[in-house]
Amino acid sequence: MTAVLVDDTLETRRLACQPTALAGRDGDLRIIRAFLDRVSVGGAALLMTGDPGVGKSALLDAAHEMAMIAGVRVLRAAGVQFEADVSFSGLNQVLLPLGQELVQLSTTHENALKMALGLSVGPPPDRLVVSNAALAVLRQAAADRPLLVILDDLPWLDQASSLVVGFVARRLAGCRVGLLAASRTGAATIFGGSGLPQHDVRPLGSEAAADLVDARFPELAPGVRQRILTEAQGNPLALLELPAALSDLQRCAVAALPAILPLSRRLGALFTSRVSDLPAASRYLLMLAALEGTGDLAVVQAAGAGQREADGLAPAEQAGLVHVEEDTGRLAFCHPLIRSAVLQLSVNEELRRAHRALAAQFGDQPERRAWHLASAALGPDEEVAGLLTRAARNMLRRGDAADAVAALLRSAQLSPRSGDRSLRLAEAACVSATVTGELPQARQLLADARQAMPDLDRSLHASVASAHLLLNSDGDINAVYGRLVSAIRETARPYDASDPALMAWLHTMLTVCSFGERPEL
Repeated sequence: MTAVLVDDTLETRRLACQPTALAGRDGDLRIIRAFLDRVSVGGAALLMTGDPGVGKSALLDAAHEMAMIAGVRVLRAAGVQFEADVSFSGLNQVLLPLGQELVQLSTTHENALKMALGLSVGPPPDRLVVSNAALAVLRQAAADRPLLVILDDLPWLDQASSLVVGFVARRLAGCRVGLLAASRTGAATIFGGSGLPQHDVRPLGSEAAADLVDARFPELAPGVRQRILTEAQGNPLALLELPAALSDLQRCAVAALPAILPLSRRLGALFTSRVSDLPAASRYLLMLAALEGTGDLAVVQAAGAGQREADGLAPAEQAGLVHVEEDTGRLAFCHPLIRSAVLQLSVNEELRRAHRALAAQFGDQPERRAWHLASAALGPDEEVAGLLTRAARNMLRRGDAADAVAALLRSAQLSPRSGDRSLRLAEAACVSATVTGELPQARQLLADARQAMPDLDRSLHASVASAHLLLNSDGDINAVYGRLVSAIRETARPYDASDPALMAWLHTMLTVCSFGERPEL
């Protein structure tokens, strides 16, 4: 009976030691729980690695919570960039709460630690003495109950503290002290090559990523939601910060998303620092690669001629920002948000110069050339606007409706005459209403188009967009039918059977007549 009672108590306690829910992190939490079990028995060390924003700090928070519930004492510290050159500043964070235990050490160890922690004045202590003193005080603190030391942002820990922590981590066996640390993947740390255990924190799976976005941003339009999931690639911070960086109109798809999603301040801090440290030639080549979009190394090198492109890419590869895929030979960014970081650090004139250089490489690809010329334009330009309108219609013919709408919107912005601008906005509204199904966007685009052309409903594109909006509101078949008939009567003859506006009108009229179920229609 006693054994059963003990087992029930242990199981109850284990179930109680559950941290705040973390989406998609059951496997990581099991590893942390097993690690804490080892700490309670005889000491252990574990390094968690992963990309910036992948959720290492959240897992450290969960470990802290589990340890506290289980009765484990927790000491916590984090490497800080502005303290990275201050000797023993990290050790000061860890050991300062152990003032009572310091006085129980030998005089030699107590004096060494007090000088290292800045609590007394004297000659610099021997590093080996400080390391042994740190181990001794942690063992002393764990005498009554297990102790867990949590260290975040390990690469920013000052060198003196890093060496002491590394010394301690290799000598924890049998003392009920645990060391749990987190570091960015690829960063040099005290654990490197030491043989101490590591756990790689992976991005969230597709289902968990979708659940996280839906829980925090339920108002996202389907297309916007999918774009966020694609760009974030399971990175939890990106999943939470990318939607927050968009406007309300962009989140509900009334306004178009930019080609490169903007980074919030937190995301920018994680990704831009690695880019800003590169030489100028490397940053320019990365900017060309980000704007080119497909990873065609030959195009990037041709556009970057004169930038010593072969040497320029090497620092970016060494920094883990890009790599060349062995099977395709294409240049790939190690994470999509690095592209955003590269462009966020670029000034407008650099971006326009890069777009012009890329446009010159696409003489045989009118759509791509039009996009780059449009991005390089400083103001209204009818020639570029016309190229972009034709490109949009080609995109629509092959089923790429979302990009077609974006191209039409940019074409409207570049239109010098207000009438042309209105017609292109109406065409974008028509595609939004009939193909992508983004009715709020279609309604807004149609309203914008009417500001410069009040009699816009005589346009076939506008009449089709308006008809679909009416069909999805009050459903007045007679009103819709009348609007379509009025628009076709205003259209110049002879009719062009290849005109996309006429084809959209015919499809819509067929739908209206079918719904009406009256022979006269």
